[in-house]
Amino acid sequence: MNILIVSTYFSPNVNIASFRIDAFARYFSRAGHAVSVIALGPRDETVRRDGYTVHYLEDHFGNYSFRDPKEGLRGIAWSLSSTLQSRLMLDSRAMWRLRACAKARELLDREPVDVLLTTYGPLAPHMIALRLRKKGYKFHWVADMRDEMSDHPHHSLHIARRLRRVERIVLREADLVTTVSRPLVDQFRRLCGHDRFLEVRNGYDYEEVRDASFQPRFTLGYVGRFYWESRPDNLFEVLAEMKRRGEIPSDFRFRIVGNHLRLVVPEAIRDNVEQEAEVPHDEALAILRQLDVLVMIHPTGRRGVYTGKVFDYLASNKPILALFDPRDVVADLLAETRAGFVADKDDREGVRRKILECLRLWRDREVLPRDWEKIRQYRRKNQVGILLKHLEATLRRH
Repeated sequence: MNILIVSTYFSPNVNIASFRIDAFARYFSRAGHAVSVIALGPRDETVRRDGYTVHYLEDHFGNYSFRDPKEGLRGIAWSLSSTLQSRLMLDSRAMWRLRACAKARELLDREPVDVLLTTYGPLAPHMIALRLRKKGYKFHWVADMRDEMSDHPHHSLHIARRLRRVERIVLREADLVTTVSRPLVDQFRRLCGHDRFLEVRNGYDYEEVRDASFQPRFTLGYVGRFYWESRPDNLFEVLAEMKRRGEIPSDFRFRIVGNHLRLVVPEAIRDNVEQEAEVPHDEALAILRQLDVLVMIHPTGRRGVYTGKVFDYLASNKPILALFDPRDVVADLLAETRAGFVADKDDREGVRRKILECLRLWRDREVLPRDWEKIRQYRRKNQVGILLKHLEATLRRH
């Protein structure tokens, strides 16, 4: 197959969304398919990497993803430009998409593609696919939604209504819609009259850690940023109360690595909480081995959404403490793989009991009986393989 991917998320823009699209390109290519990528980049350039070609295009009107934080007024202007584009056109990359669409037409005029894969967040890649269809280009369009579109809880009602209209068009026109969970598939299905959906989860991309290790001091850790309502305030209060009661070692550690904003920590545990700067992904994976409990926090109300770190955590052989909705997908994942514990982040007594379970494992030098066969399903290669198998079968039929 000849495959073109259009995404604003791609290396060197390092985040969970980029890792997903990087994996599509990498494993499509390694399976023997010709792959090209049009991506947002810090400058205009075309490079070869890992067997495929990436056409990077700079966004002259809002390239804040790559700006130097010391850039001052220019960085502020970029951020304001992106915000304005979002308000007026629902798309923070609306100006970039003009250049990206022109590049896509140039590539398609040179050589047609069998598959066009576009990503959501922002809207630009999907809008490029719609534009190309309108211009008469032929391809099998995969619209990768990943998480919600109009149903994201942080959209205003006005923005959500406007976005819903575009969302219905994308769902109707795409030949296949991919997202990360069954609840999200069901959410999108309600907006259209077809069943052209495929669940393709995120995953991990390193060798599973099968050995056991324990820290001299009981050490919890959170690697990544705290988004929106996913705050550790209740967890801090639970830990402070447990320390006052003597239920947890007084010298326990809670390492928070990579959160951008300084958190306010209760005085009782201020000496226990260590807030560390962001590190590259490879270093973050190494830090997982220096922890006894891997903490995840997610607000209730966003059904079907995984945090990217859960899959890295899965392969680490450390117990996961997920402060999530116990009725949602992460709870099902941890039950399936036997990799950790779940408690609602607002249920302080429930959180306390799960911490005590993690503490017992540490004291007894025990590891959870993970189901490694199920965990290996979440290697990125295997998740991309689900999509590849579907595409190969579909294109053979046509």
